[in-house]
Order: sequence, then structure tokens, then C-alpha cells
Amino acid sequence: MQAAAIIAASGRGQRMGTEVRKQYLPLEGIPILARTVNLFVTHGSIVQVIVAIPPGDAVYARKILKSFCPLEKLNFVEGGRRRQDSIYNGLQLLDGAAELVCIHDGVRPLATKELVDAVLAAASEWGAAVPVIPVTDTLKEVADNGLIRGTLSRAALRRAQTPQVFRQDLIREAYRKALVLGVEATDDAYLLELLGEPVYTVPGDPANIKITSLHDLVVASALLKEGR
Repeated sequence: MQAAAIIAASGRGQRMGTEVRKQYLPLEGIPILARTVNLFVTHGSIVQVIVAIPPGDAVYARKILKSFCPLEKLNFVEGGRRRQDSIYNGLQLLDGAAELVCIHDGVRPLATKELVDAVLAAASEWGAAVPVIPVTDTLKEVADNGLIRGTLSRAALRRAQTPQVFRQDLIREAYRKALVLGVEATDDAYLLELLGEPVYTVPGDPANIKITSLHDLVVASALLKEGR
């Protein structure tokens, strides 16, 4: 089953505290975004790759990526104010060849082909699939005044990762409804939940980290040096 990929790479990266946006920073000599994009460009089931970049970054993004990625295989689209807006803009570029849409964070450069394969397979069967990992920390509910209200059971809780994969018709309808109702979501699967559609989970990968700080960059570098 053929799939398209939308890479959300339009964030400003303020938490990183660097002049260069985090998606363009080098990770062991290769830009973070290039590592992310190449996973999908080289995947046999992915027939279209759309990269949502910050407004006005088209020339700069191409300059950063041209030595590492086949630009002729990429479609660039300007992102919006929110991640959700960027994905919506990417959806408008989809062609009809792809039954599935794979949505991934541009700053998760350590995702693997095996993980992509697992999520694609699950979405082919269920219509929507998300990689998740168990919560290992004790979870506390805390009031505004800083006092603990209670301890939450972590038995049924999971941390969601990307790539998240959906049937094209389902994710289009989910985003259409979100636009009409004014719903905000940082997680694409949540929009499917609002439609009442089942979302299947597959085991995620603890090394599939999202790089949001310099500490994350150090961790990712260490994982690559260890053979990731």
C-alpha cells in the first residue's frame, strides 16, 4: 500500500536557544532535518514527501539540505502558526496515489525503517496507528498552588511518538472537522479520536527522541556514536 509523508519542520525552536533553527542544526555532521527526511525519501512505500518549513525559509532550507537529500523528491510547503496549521497545509499538497499518510516530526531524526514499517502495517489494517512507549515515571496531579492532588496510575498510560499513520480520507476529514470546530491539537491521533475512529498502537522506540533542547542533541549524538 502506497503512502505519503508529511514532515512537520516549521517550528521556531525557541527552547533550543540557538540562532539557527533546531531542524537545521548539524547532528554528527548532517542536519537534523536531512536525517529525518532521508528516512522517508528512501522508503519503498513512500511515494511523496512533503516538508512543512517556516515561512520564508524555502531558499535557506534547500541550501541546507541540497548536499544531503535529493531535493527533486521533496515538496516544500510553508508552515503555519501552529504545528496543526503546518500539517493542514501539507495535506493540501497530497496527490491521490497514497492511501496512507505518514506524519512525522522533523526533529525526530532517529526513527527507523522498522518503526515506519510497523506503523504503516498497523494503519493498513486499522486505518490509524501510532507508536507509543510506556510511562516509567510516577505521575502526580498537581494543583495550581503546587500541592499534589493525587497519584495517577500509569498502567494504561503511554507516551505517543511519531510517525503517526492514517488513511488519507480519515486524516483529511479529521482536519476538516477540526478546522470547522476550532479544535486545537498537538497530536494528530487526537483528531481521529474526536471522530470516534479507532487508533491502533504499536510499540515505539525509546531512542526515537524529539530534539527540543541542547541536551536532546547531546543524547542523539551519543546514540549515533553507539551505532544507532
